[in-house]
Amino acid sequence: MSGFKNYFDDIVKIDPTYGFMIGIKNKSTLSHYTNHLSDSYLKQLYHIYKKYKNKNDSELKLHIDYIKYHIKYKIYLYNLLTSYENHIISFEYDNKIIYPPNKSYELSRRKDFKLYIKTLIARLKESLKLKITVPRLICKNFLKQIEKYKDYSELYDYIKHHYLNKCRKTIGLCHLPNGKNIYKILILNNLGFYKSPKQIHNLGLKLIKKHMNAVAHFYSSREEFFKDCLKYSLYIYEVIIDKYFYYKPPHPFIIKKVPEELEHNRSLAYYNDIENAVFVNLRFYKECNKNTLYSLLMHECFHQYHYLFMKYHKLPKYKIHGYNNITLLEGFAHYMEIYCENYDDDNNEYSLLRKMRLVVDTGINYYGWTYEKAFNYMNKYLPNRIEDNKTELNRYIDIPAQSLCYVIGKYEIIKMRDNFIKNKKGTIKDFHHKLLINGTTSLKFIKNIL
Repeated sequence: MSGFKNYFDDIVKIDPTYGFMIGIKNKSTLSHYTNHLSDSYLKQLYHIYKKYKNKNDSELKLHIDYIKYHIKYKIYLYNLLTSYENHIISFEYDNKIIYPPNKSYELSRRKDFKLYIKTLIARLKESLKLKITVPRLICKNFLKQIEKYKDYSELYDYIKHHYLNKCRKTIGLCHLPNGKNIYKILILNNLGFYKSPKQIHNLGLKLIKKHMNAVAHFYSSREEFFKDCLKYSLYIYEVIIDKYFYYKPPHPFIIKKVPEELEHNRSLAYYNDIENAVFVNLRFYKECNKNTLYSLLMHECFHQYHYLFMKYHKLPKYKIHGYNNITLLEGFAHYMEIYCENYDDDNNEYSLLRKMRLVVDTGINYYGWTYEKAFNYMNKYLPNRIEDNKTELNRYIDIPAQSLCYVIGKYEIIKMRDNFIKNKKGTIKDFHHKLLINGTTSLKFIKNIL
């Protein structure tokens, strides 16, 4: 894995923002913002590709192959504007909350970000010539989100007066040049192994059964919702960890409210490694089912546990952040949900949502579903989650294929667990230790060592 470590070090050198977000704090990471759209950055990325393209390392090959396609197909042009995790809102939040206070460093980052905005406008113009535009509905959402930020008036005016009316009415990658090929590349990059869109779509259809027969009970206030989040997370810390793991963090999980300025730009819940906290979005309290909140907290708490485990065992940064195999990260967190008391996979709202992602993500990005078809499909199965369903759809449009990792990772881990226990290789605690001890590597690598 020495080849991967060297590759990881080279990536950090050209990407100070990434370096800061994984915990590297020096003058470069604190005072710079990485312009991933600039010719300079792309040239440096290409040099890294040439340097490592012939290395015999399976983990490294996944990353190097993606760099090749990223540059060849200009994948960086395909999601220039996003309403899910909007880059501008994230940048403003990070400066306010995440970065340590230092006026000089902040001014330097803002100077870099100003150049990024100019590059973004240039890339938007380039994308128009190549007929690679974002969906009109995403563009409208983006404009609404950044309207209050006066520092970005030049970008706002360009998009509103020159770009918006040229945006496409379709929403899937498949409607863009090389879109279907790019979607397959994103599947491979996210999963760490390849499954065809057809296989994934059909798997989702097969898994979706008759759901939600039980009566759903929803929260009546933000306070009630957050109180239960704290209660369930404490139970997970005090009971679940002792039952299934050797390592136990010294303190209970940290649960925070999503800041109000981010509520319309974030999902129902997520874990932020740099803040070492699980965030819950109180905007969705009316759509959160009391019967399945437990599994939601289980998922996010075990994201936090996963990172704490790796840091406790002093894994090097390249094993924690460099591999970054989403199928293991999200698959493990989703897998842990099955250990909730009275867990019923066929009548669990969040389990159903993850299965639906296989159908809807592929439906949009490979089979060309319209927004109306995708929205109606989600509302058919989850009729009480209208606002969250909208957020989910924005996610599949903005970051295609990422949502596929949850269910696929979960079932791969279950197969490995069952084989491990069947062949008497150890206890469930032994399995979980071996699953996590090599960092966020690919499931293929983990299968080989198990």
